[in-house]
Amino acid sequence: MIAQLNIFLRLCILHFIVGLFSPVFAGNATVDGATDLPDGIIGAVCIIRHENKMIMMSEVITKKISLPGGYIDQGDTPQQAAAREALEETGIVVTVGDLLQYRGRAAIYRCVAESPILVSSFKDHTGHQIVASWFSQHFATEIQRVYLIDPSEVDPKDYRYPDDAPLLGDWLERTPSSELEIYSDLSEQVNTLHRLELTLIRQFQQSIKAMPEIYQTVFERVMYLANLPGESLFIGLLVVVVAGLYGPLALLQLVVLLLLAIFTASLFKLGIASPRPSYIIPELQQINAYGFGFPSTHTLMATILWGMCWYMLSLRVSRTVKWLSLPLFFLLVIGQAVARVWFGVHFISDTIVSILLGLAMVSALIVWRTAARSSLQACIASKWFWLSVAIAIGVTASLTLAPVHVYIFAIVLGILFAVEALPIKPVKVPAVGRLVLMVILVVGLAAIGYGVEALANQSTVSLIVLAIRVVGWILAAFWLVAGTSLLSRKLAS
Repeated sequence: MIAQLNIFLRLCILHFIVGLFSPVFAGNATVDGATDLPDGIIGAVCIIRHENKMIMMSEVITKKISLPGGYIDQGDTPQQAAAREALEETGIVVTVGDLLQYRGRAAIYRCVAESPILVSSFKDHTGHQIVASWFSQHFATEIQRVYLIDPSEVDPKDYRYPDDAPLLGDWLERTPSSELEIYSDLSEQVNTLHRLELTLIRQFQQSIKAMPEIYQTVFERVMYLANLPGESLFIGLLVVVVAGLYGPLALLQLVVLLLLAIFTASLFKLGIASPRPSYIIPELQQINAYGFGFPSTHTLMATILWGMCWYMLSLRVSRTVKWLSLPLFFLLVIGQAVARVWFGVHFISDTIVSILLGLAMVSALIVWRTAARSSLQACIASKWFWLSVAIAIGVTASLTLAPVHVYIFAIVLGILFAVEALPIKPVKVPAVGRLVLMVILVVGLAAIGYGVEALANQSTVSLIVLAIRVVGWILAAFWLVAGTSLLSRKLAS
């Protein structure tokens, strides 16, 4: 049975990898369809300029700055590929002009926008002006944000192709300038509900900023604390603490909650593609936030975490304490929702729907946890359960091609490989041993993270970077589950 499972698992992984990397194979195969190109040229790039700045993008996978461009599809000319990629990645319709240079495996073209480029009046933490691009095809899956950047300010280590960074200035000078349209309010382009919410968010922010400085400072700190349950650092620390204090089975229950929230929110975000309030009115943005806004992952996460915390507490306290504590937990959820609205990164309706969705998921989790058959506790210790989850998420990832789904798939694979290490019986670890366990887990995760980032920075091919990060997530998940299981037995009293 185990041998059959291993063979089936390998076939599933192979199928997923072939599906994931098929664009690369297709891209390489289609080069033959492009004529009059030097050998090795498989891509086309657009230089789009305004005065002394050019359109550049922050990529989701590599986390580097790059230029609009991509593979030359079969039957397309390089010019057609450059125009298509510029539109899909930035939302800008361009006219492709003369060839500037063949560089590496790409043809570099000078391009001119056919209409004024919408540029936000807001600059984020990078100091660069933000180009409106949430309506582009690859937004939030390949492209994190589009900027208008002075190439002389680009640090080569932050550029995807560092050897090409010195050439950016020359390409800029040889490209005609496109027109810009600076915007500060696009409220007329959204629906009536969102226009109303934008007015309320603006009034809310203005009322807080009109308060005395000491009250404003206190409010901002409260919002910062309320926002923590959705932050990656908080979640990472929570995972380590739960693993150290309560063991691998409690860790897996927490992981199910986290993955359920992230996966559900990402499906809605990509399916609905609703912009954030700060994309419409840039001045509303108080913190940096990327991707689509509906629903609020932070609020959904807080609802599930605080909801399950209240449920676990209710099993250990009297009925009176149980119901008296409920308003406190609900207040924590509301605080998270208010924080996201205050920061200008979510509409009020985003957070309300997130809370309702989270409450429904908490109810389902409680029912699942108390089920007589196939309960949550039984499922998380089953290799078949994690195999089923891996197949479902793998298929989803091959369809959406969203990096977040690929990473979730990798996490589930890591857990699947580690499930056999789970202890058969609960293991009691003394207080000192738990602290040692948490320290070792953190050191291991830090080593994996450092190694993955070091390797990822050596490649300029996004799919290779993605593959490296996938391996990193597999190792991290395996280390958390298997490491916690093995270390718990070693440190047990």
